Amino acid sequence: MPDDPSEAAAAAAAYTEGDHATAHSLLQGILSSRDQDPKVLHNVAITDYAMGGCKEPRKLLAVLERLRARVEEAREKADASDSIGSDLVGDADPSLLAYNSAVVLYQLKQYGKARAVLDDMFAQIEPVDEFLAFRSCFLLLDLQLLQRQLEKAAEVLAYLERSYAMLTKSDGGRENGSAGARAPP
Repeated sequence: MPDDPSEAAAAAAAYTEGDHATAHSLLQGILSSRDQDPKVLHNVAITDYAMGGCKEPRKLLAVLERLRARVEEAREKADASDSIGSDLVGDADPSLLAYNSAVVLYQLKQYGKARAVLDDMFAQIEPVDEFLAFRSCFLLLDLQLLQRQLEKAAEVLAYLERSYAMLTKSDGGRENGSAGARAPP
């Protein structure tokens, strides 16, 4: 079966291992049965970009922006009609498309555009996957510091501090590196 979840997992594993050709081949198999699925199209675009040596960021950006617009439009239709359009987007995450667009814009040194994408994302950060929100905040923080927007950077830092304080806690409840840690006997 072409869109078997194990095939998608195999494509993800191949991509992670740097075997972009295998990932591309597996994604093409999935794409043959899900040719309008934005998530699959997104993964194909990222894999094509990697296979091409990351030499055409503008081409990738154009694909990501088209997919993001399509997902947002389909979500608006789904919200308006309570189901029509949900088949068109499946489980595609517009925040992942936005993040990847911001990364490409950052690489192209289009800092203002990258920050604008992430500012929009930050304004609605709560439903975003925790790991993606964390990465997005750090990229946004980098952009704000680069553009000397210290007050906005302080807002992002405050959010990170509130939301991710548990990352700095050890099992005993003390902060890592605190003076209360015991030295070995």
